Amino acid sequence: MIAALNYVPFPLYLAERAEPERKRRPLVVAQEQRVLHANVPAKRHGVTLGMRLDGARMRVDGLQVVSFTEPDLEHAWSALLRDLYEFTPWLEAGVRGRAFAQLNAEEALALAKRHGVPVGLADDRETAELASLTARTGEVREVTALATNAFLERLPLRFLTGVGLSEANLTRLRWLGLSTAGDLARWSAPQLRSYLAAEGGALQAYLHGPRHAELHPYQLPETLRRSLTFTEPLQEPRQLLPALDRLAGALERALAGRSARHLTLTATTASGKRRASRLAKRPLQQARHISQQALFAFHDSQAEGSPIERLTLELSAPSRVGKQESLWPQRERRQKALRATMERFPATQRRFVWRDPHAQAADLAWGWEAYVDENGSYATAGVSERGDSSLAARQPTGRDHQAQLAATNATAVPLFAPAPLDDSDPTARPAPASAVRQAPVEHVTQAVT
Repeated sequence: MIAALNYVPFPLYLAERAEPERKRRPLVVAQEQRVLHANVPAKRHGVTLGMRLDGARMRVDGLQVVSFTEPDLEHAWSALLRDLYEFTPWLEAGVRGRAFAQLNAEEALALAKRHGVPVGLADDRETAELASLTARTGEVREVTALATNAFLERLPLRFLTGVGLSEANLTRLRWLGLSTAGDLARWSAPQLRSYLAAEGGALQAYLHGPRHAELHPYQLPETLRRSLTFTEPLQEPRQLLPALDRLAGALERALAGRSARHLTLTATTASGKRRASRLAKRPLQQARHISQQALFAFHDSQAEGSPIERLTLELSAPSRVGKQESLWPQRERRQKALRATMERFPATQRRFVWRDPHAQAADLAWGWEAYVDENGSYATAGVSERGDSSLAARQPTGRDHQAQLAATNATAVPLFAPAPLDDSDPTARPAPASAVRQAPVEHVTQAVT
């Protein structure tokens, strides 16, 4: 038969499993200062899901708050699946917190008491999952093939919220007078999808089928593991770093060009094992990156100051990363376009430069600068930064050089001829255009001012 083990909500199960006395005290799992999950004692005090953590603390004096990171939850779920794999290889994982295994009644009861979770037992996966929602903690609810229809007929409608029905649609169905899953099962599949949209399609397998009566063998993910046992327990930080570097080097050689993102460190102390996991932002392939993440995981394990007898590093699901370089050669295309434009129109290209970012006037803060200098040569700074040294070294000749000189001289001609400072002097005359054209720019500027 198929057994459905219900660990939902999984973060709350981990918190109560770590310290069993928390089951009798108000406990919540928080995320981003809001209540994500709450146990029964906390709900009795008025704590609801989605409530702000400050409001929950005002309702309950001495409220216990726990939080888990995504790598820790992923590692705990993987470890739980490995534990279940020891009972039977016919194992499938549903959403995080739901596991399905092929067990008999005795094995299902043993797992229910060992893990402290409700277990449903039936001939198919869907019925077993519904049975697990109605079972008590540490007990097994068995539904035989002959009693499946009677079970659905008596199942209260609220238990369908555990398999995809939302609270809003539950209220709508109750307004229509439906109270059990059997009432909803009388609806046809088109009616379910029309009234409940996507939720109707999810509920169809539980109400109408098809139901799955077989499980596939579970495939354990490949894990690279390296351990180091010390003859004398480590207590000094200076002894820890060489040990992590040694383990990281061994893992780098074991990867053989592959990479992994999930690292787990286990520190064995006299008081027990302390474990922490890290989900790296970059693929772990080099020893220095593995050692860095291992040091972060060691700080997260809170094993500092304790005598460490054994260190273990694990890399889960290593894979070989494929790389495709120059798939879109944007940089090469940009260089070619810049080269072709500057060869034909050398004096037209401009670049944006910052002069004084803190200046109030816009013309003092920034400006446009030409790629061509006054002497007709290319400015090497702007072009060499784009990786085109041949263009920077090119000196224009012939007709291009004459066009550049004309463009450069044109920028030196003022819009108005410089007028004398004293209008009463009859002998003062404007300077000829040829003289102004040959004058340096700074002299012309002084004459204008």
